[in-house]
Amino acid sequence: MEISLAGWSINRRFRHPKNPLPLLDYPRTAVEEFGIHTIELNSPFFVYSDPDDPAASPIAGGFLAELKNRADDLGVRMLNIAVDAHGNLAAQDEAERKQAVENHKKWIDICVELGCNAFRANSGGGRRGEPVTPEQIRQCIKSFGELTQLAQQANIRLMMENHGGVSASPDNILQVMQAVNSDHCRVLADFLNWPAQDDKLENLRKVAPYAWATHAKFLSFGPDGESPEIDCAGALQILKEAGYDNPFGIEYEGKTDDHEGVLKSKALLRKHAS
Repeated sequence: MEISLAGWSINRRFRHPKNPLPLLDYPRTAVEEFGIHTIELNSPFFVYSDPDDPAASPIAGGFLAELKNRADDLGVRMLNIAVDAHGNLAAQDEAERKQAVENHKKWIDICVELGCNAFRANSGGGRRGEPVTPEQIRQCIKSFGELTQLAQQANIRLMMENHGGVSASPDNILQVMQAVNSDHCRVLADFLNWPAQDDKLENLRKVAPYAWATHAKFLSFGPDGESPEIDCAGALQILKEAGYDNPFGIEYEGKTDDHEGVLKSKALLRKHAS
């Protein structure tokens, strides 16, 4: 089993108000602190040409080249990029939807420059608690279809994570995957990002055949090292049966120390790796 580290696991470090961890130092942190050589990046932690606009272009050339060099020097593979705050890809207003697509396009080139094989775009759609409309699903399909065509040209995967909005429902995710119908449009399967009343393992079973990456998310751990939020062994078995053989990405989201949380997540995955 290959284990990767999602940057959000240590998001409090990147967002520290006085001494934030620079993204350029992330590869070294992953290796030296956690013994992990494969990482997922997050768009909010890049250096931007306009710091007040999260949809602006990351500083090209120098910054991206330096990040790549530092990762290469440490033997770190940058796996994918989770992109946030770049617009509503399910917007019913067509101009708004098109602008959101435009905002996301640059991440294809950034993936190529950094050696990432995929990026995650949020599905867009209703706010938390609001029902998703058929029109929003249609708009989401249109957006993911357009971005997938461009991603395929660069041999990059576009991923949809179960992350609210249209993607809060596994059936909606399947509808998008089946409509786009491309090997370059896949799922970033998060263990926990489902509505509270849902059966997490059953939802995972539905989307697992489309999984290109995972967020093995844990919030807490019992005395036995197991996470009460999810049956880790069951989740890994579902993905294994679906033919998943890419890295399992730790995304610790607990409120306790992130160093301890990442290491306990790693130990739990290793425990059930066979």
